[in-house]
Amino acid sequence: MQLTGSVVFWRDDKGFGFVLCQQTQQKLFFHIRDQTGTSGRPQPGDQLHFNLAKDKRGRDIAAPWRLSSTKNAAPNTAQTTAIAVNIRHSPKPTDNSIHYANQLALLFRIAFLIAVLAALLFGRLPYVLPLLYLEASIFTYWLYKADKEAAIARHGNRLAEESLQLFALIGGWPGAYLAQRQLAHKRSKQSFRREFGFVILGNALLVSWLLSPWGEQFLARMALWAG
Repeated sequence: MQLTGSVVFWRDDKGFGFVLCQQTQQKLFFHIRDQTGTSGRPQPGDQLHFNLAKDKRGRDIAAPWRLSSTKNAAPNTAQTTAIAVNIRHSPKPTDNSIHYANQLALLFRIAFLIAVLAALLFGRLPYVLPLLYLEASIFTYWLYKADKEAAIARHGNRLAEESLQLFALIGGWPGAYLAQRQLAHKRSKQSFRREFGFVILGNALLVSWLLSPWGEQFLARMALWAG
């Protein structure tokens, strides 16, 4: 069944927006790639004719869609206005936010390396290891959340999977596991899940070796200023 609705939000640089369905009063996502019929870019207030479809996660979207031949003004209703305002002012991940996450990730890696080296030189690595795990897990969870928000907004600029796996490897895998469960992110991609399993195994083997007699001997040799 073909539906109609009014565009309440449109981001032209990313090619996506939201349409308020007149028949169901649903706010539906739509993308420029699903456009059919006459060419042209939609604007807030334009009328769309569309079918109801599902995205990869089973959510309702407007696809395919086409612009109405007669572009009407946006309906002057409090509901449409409120939806448009909420969408326009709702926090959305941008290229800048992903760039910010990448910068923080770089700074965290540097700080983490300095902390590990200091703990090694002072012979305190086994004692600060739980704290390092906690900090890495919290930061890794935040990275997953930022990447999840970018994925929802269909951003082309995303966090590299290698970066997510690296933070899991250095001790953030509990946070990564929790994020995969709670945010339903990176959970369906089998190759990523397989690599994540190897990351957990490698991390567990490394920690087991550090706590073994051979690891203790290594840590003792590295401790230049042990008390």
